[in-house]
Amino acid sequence: MSNRSLLIAGWLFASVLLAGLIYTEAAARLEAEVAEHVRQHLALSVSEAHFSSAGNEVNDVEGLEHIGTQVNAALAGIVRSTWYAPRTDCSAALIAIDGVTLGQGAPNLSLSLLRNQLPRDVDLALACSNNPLPALILSVLLGLLFLFLYRALPSPLAAVQREWVGELERWGYTEDEAQQLVADVPATELELTTAQRALLEQLQAGGGDFRAALASVHNPRLAALDEGELSWCLLGLERQPGDLAAALELAEARDSARIDLGAMTLHLRGLPVPLTGTPFFYYAWYARQREAGEGWVTNPASNRPDLAVGAEIAALMSAHGGHGRAINDLEQSGLKARTLDQNRNKIKDEIVAVLGEALATNYLFETDRHEDGIHQRYRLRLDSALVEVLG
Repeated sequence: MSNRSLLIAGWLFASVLLAGLIYTEAAARLEAEVAEHVRQHLALSVSEAHFSSAGNEVNDVEGLEHIGTQVNAALAGIVRSTWYAPRTDCSAALIAIDGVTLGQGAPNLSLSLLRNQLPRDVDLALACSNNPLPALILSVLLGLLFLFLYRALPSPLAAVQREWVGELERWGYTEDEAQQLVADVPATELELTTAQRALLEQLQAGGGDFRAALASVHNPRLAALDEGELSWCLLGLERQPGDLAAALELAEARDSARIDLGAMTLHLRGLPVPLTGTPFFYYAWYARQREAGEGWVTNPASNRPDLAVGAEIAALMSAHGGHGRAINDLEQSGLKARTLDQNRNKIKDEIVAVLGEALATNYLFETDRHEDGIHQRYRLRLDSALVEVLG
């Protein structure tokens, strides 16, 4: 239910309750005043001689009837109503004393008169019309008060809004700032998935405006991303804080590995990944094998380095300014299994440092056992069509 609906419901409830209290209190006060007036009149005019002292009987019925006529005449003008009184056009009458009928009407009010040490029942009839004007005036005034409070006071925060006030305080906002930021935001817009929360936090990390960042995480392009693409989007925001457009481009890009030997650069999914020195050349060499087809490379036997493949990698490194000592070792001793293992591990460490474990997986190596059942073989996990080596 909206705040406005709650306000209207509260006004209606308060109006009905107040009207009920007004009429109940007015009726009780009027009944008490009439009863007291009659009690005082009867206390002066009704004596114990009117009743038998032997029992609850009346000795002088005519005398009581005469007194009843006098009391009813006096009651004819006892109730005077103002225009704003809750009860108007009232009439009061003494109906009976101790069973003796003195007037006309249905009794709805009673009192007790002690005579001859016995309580004598006195029945009265009080009839009034309800005047709706006071309730209407108070309802209008109450409505104006509610309207003033509605405009003057901030709307109460929903549970999700209060949760976000606490979250924004943890992000460095003051309590007042946090309340102002979320007060006018519909609760449905603050109900975010885990991924949307992470994206919002990344956008805020760039010093952006909260509401602008919140609007960004509801971008339809974001809604279309799957879990893996959202991870790429988060990575993009981490690399370029606040730049959602660039992060979305990264998330929507296709997987690819592009190696430029001339520029000594590696781009994964279009994102530059620093990989330098000897590990760069080994990654380029594995990428060339994968680009050409299946791309499986079998580790040499631990006691028999591969001279031919060593010369191949040495030539690649020589052509592009590789490390002299690594080149000499390959030319003289050949490619060793230990050298391949070490460089694959270095490649993994450097790529994971940039992409994280989950995103790096597709750009690292998969392993299989060689057909001989003894040696291990490795290749880049990425499909050959997605690998490009320049130079």
